[in-house]
Amino acid sequence: MKHSSELLIRADAAEVTAVVADLATYPHWNDLVTEAEPAEPADGDAGPAWHTTLQARVGPFARSKKLRFVREQFVEMDDDASIRFARAELDDRTHAAWTMRVDVEPVAGVCSVTLTLVYDGALWIPALGTILHGAIESATERLPDYLDQR
Repeated sequence: MKHSSELLIRADAAEVTAVVADLATYPHWNDLVTEAEPAEPADGDAGPAWHTTLQARVGPFARSKKLRFVREQFVEMDDDASIRFARAELDDRTHAAWTMRVDVEPVAGVCSVTLTLVYDGALWIPALGTILHGAIESATERLPDYLDQR
């Protein structure tokens, strides 16, 4: 499953980048991420890590997944930024990959933010795509309000 959503917002690109590069801010504006607490770094981590809870809701039903995410990429060039978070568990088990990429780019007086979520797990069902799509769309709508409140 791969889903991307793009949002144009009136905000400073550096401010947007600071928010989207810190997974701890996501529960404030992203309905999919209900918890993101800093995690102890581990050998091989490319960047900071978070214990994260992802939750999808359909009516009264909710499904949660606890993951350890690491910011494995943070590239800034001028006002553009590309940030990539990936699942990085510390046990010896094989886990489905979860990745989230955020691209920030100033465009004609506004800021373009593209959020892409990828999941390659075997538990994929079509309904999950609809749920994740809705959560990501909601998140992109809430980001400008969160930025205004800071």
